[in-house]
Amino acid sequence: MAHETVYCIGIDIGGTKISLGVFDSNGLLYGQIQNVPVPFDEKKVADPNRMINLITPFIEDAQNHYSPLIGIGLSICGNVDKHTGEAVLTPNLHWRNVPFGAMVQRAFHLPVFAGTDVRAATLAERLWGVARNARFFAWCTVGTGYGGYLFLDGKLYDGYHGFAGPFGHITWDEEGYPCGCGRRGCFETFVAGPAIARAGQAAVDAGHSPLMASLSQGGRVTTQVVIQAYYQNDAAAVSIIEQVARLIAINLSGLVNALDLEMIVLGGGVIQACPKLLDRIDHHIRYHLMSDEARRDLRLEQETFVNSALYGAAADVFVRSGVIHEALGA
Repeated sequence: MAHETVYCIGIDIGGTKISLGVFDSNGLLYGQIQNVPVPFDEKKVADPNRMINLITPFIEDAQNHYSPLIGIGLSICGNVDKHTGEAVLTPNLHWRNVPFGAMVQRAFHLPVFAGTDVRAATLAERLWGVARNARFFAWCTVGTGYGGYLFLDGKLYDGYHGFAGPFGHITWDEEGYPCGCGRRGCFETFVAGPAIARAGQAAVDAGHSPLMASLSQGGRVTTQVVIQAYYQNDAAAVSIIEQVARLIAINLSGLVNALDLEMIVLGGGVIQACPKLLDRIDHHIRYHLMSDEARRDLRLEQETFVNSALYGAAADVFVRSGVIHEALGA
């Protein structure tokens, strides 16, 4: 007997944009992914009520066209209590203890399954993506932020408080740049998109890259400008991307040496815009791995989906509601 198709809404809230899609339990996307900007107030804090207003038309349309719609999956760029849906600490949104999951549930009268975006992406890659047969791997995102999550011995690894995985907030330089988490010198402040743009601007200000100055057209240097210049072999841009690759490799090699991982899946906007960065990370990481076995066997793979966290938000609904029965620790 054929099984009934069930649907859910996936929502991924990143540092600058919100992505939404409708999915079934096979990971099939229905229609197009919709994107809206994250609304910030005058203090640069993301406004949760305006967020709900922005996503309302999409959710109401999905409720009218897909049945049964069994829930909403939320992936949020920070530490999230998966049991309550509370955004405990989300540096890029400047949120602390925001009960966003409960707010969404009250607004739309559907079950809400919330979690951190990197956890969601890990789940999507394990269920439907390149890590389908892996038992020990990490997900790593390089975008507005930098961090990841762990899948160890066949299960998602949440840690004691449920916040395991933000290795972007390991300290590289304790007197370094301020980080959105409230500390200084985290790896994220040296390798994420804003750090790449900052380094590009510094190169232009020092007169080291006429090309990036030209591409910026008199404005501030963006991450995309640095990547464009990198692909045109601009010396300053190549130096910036090479330094980012080196630091990410140092950071990730510590995970591999400590946890004996078989795979790292890398995604996020910077990796998508600059696939060569993954190759350079793969090159550098070999110098920092402790064992011959790790140097031989470690695989670095690019994410399967255009937005793995969005797919993972949907996967979380199906796993935690019992539609998908794999025991993945979700």
